[in-house]
Amino acid sequence: MLRSILYLFSGNSISALLNLLASFLILKYLTASQYGSYAVAVDFVNMLTLIGGSFFVNALQRYSALYTASRDRGKLAGLLKLSLGYGLVVSTLVALGLLIFGEAVAVNILRGEEYALYLRLYALAVPFITLASYLASYMKGKGMFGRVGMFDLTLPTVLRVGVLGAGLPTFRGHGSVVATVSLVVKFLSNFLLNVLASWKSLVSDLMAEAEYAFGEWIRYSIFIWGRYALSVLSSNAKNVLVGALQGAAQGGVFKVAFLLLSPVYMLETSIVSVLFTRITGDIAKGRDVIPEVRRFAFYISSLELALGTLMVLLGPPILRFFGKGYEAASSLLATVLLAYVVNSASSTHKVFLLSKGRSDRIFIIHAVKATIALLGGYLLIRLFGTKGGVFAFLAEATAGTLLAYYFFGRFTRRAPLDLKIILSLAAAVATAVFIGL
Repeated sequence: MLRSILYLFSGNSISALLNLLASFLILKYLTASQYGSYAVAVDFVNMLTLIGGSFFVNALQRYSALYTASRDRGKLAGLLKLSLGYGLVVSTLVALGLLIFGEAVAVNILRGEEYALYLRLYALAVPFITLASYLASYMKGKGMFGRVGMFDLTLPTVLRVGVLGAGLPTFRGHGSVVATVSLVVKFLSNFLLNVLASWKSLVSDLMAEAEYAFGEWIRYSIFIWGRYALSVLSSNAKNVLVGALQGAAQGGVFKVAFLLLSPVYMLETSIVSVLFTRITGDIAKGRDVIPEVRRFAFYISSLELALGTLMVLLGPPILRFFGKGYEAASSLLATVLLAYVVNSASSTHKVFLLSKGRSDRIFIIHAVKATIALLGGYLLIRLFGTKGGVFAFLAEATAGTLLAYYFFGRFTRRAPLDLKIILSLAAAVATAVFIGL
């Protein structure tokens, strides 16, 4: 367990540091307006790609773990073929749509012609993003966390940094194009490296005689895909709304605030990804996992608070160093950190519900969060400008955590919180207020 967490956290941490380096390179050569033009287009494409192509992503991780443990290679082969085929078809359609209608989307949805070029360029990465995500889920289900850390997270980001380091100084004045191309290179290499990392196991499972349990897979996937789609929508919609309503420059400022705190998010995803596989296995063996759910909820929120506080304190001097309009993001950092900690305080409770097959409850949680992100984000951005997007994030995080606690308590008849979690949340609120909420 600890080794798997370290593998993923190391991969995520190195990837986060490299992404920070990549972003610093971009910030060095791009103004906030140029950065916003590229970033808003990328977020919009990511929203379409991840929502459209991710239907079986979570199911592949869950059932890969279950079928590997039960040695049911037939069903694993069937789900693997179905997932990869679905991802390829849907991602190709999304990519073609963006290539053909990129300008219309930029003008009518994003409200700016400057987004069109980046929509079309990034469309080239869409099939690789989708297929790489399926292969990563497959490897996680098979317990290949070390390979995920290296081949899915670290090496593709190294290549991206290399493209940026060589391209930005060489093609001055075209930094936004170089930044977009670097992402295409990253996800192409991501796909190829994941194929290489999983090749032996992948070929072996694909060669087995396929069996299909369409009803079971779709019943599980429909809610979890809905949850994931709504999560992607709520995560990216605020960035897109800020860019469309406040302009590309404010879109860049909003994006930078989340960029500086990205290590906090990476910490949570590393732990939660490993916990999902572990808790699913423990439940299958009839073990009581409630104490573990509470314990890791405290660990995650406390670690996020410590790491995030450091990042918030370092944020203003970093932003002043880059200048070019990015300094405005300093006022957003404390609220973003508070929202992250509040959201992560229920992440293990959501993992428990997923492991018990209650993807319908997770769907409801994310439906509420997405509604707040869209409607609340629109209204709050109209009222408070860029800060309104961060207020919407805090509101959706609070609503999601309260709902997760409610469903957990109803399902288990046991308290979702203990004193440690309550104290860690109180400390997060106090810290946010102290450092400038």
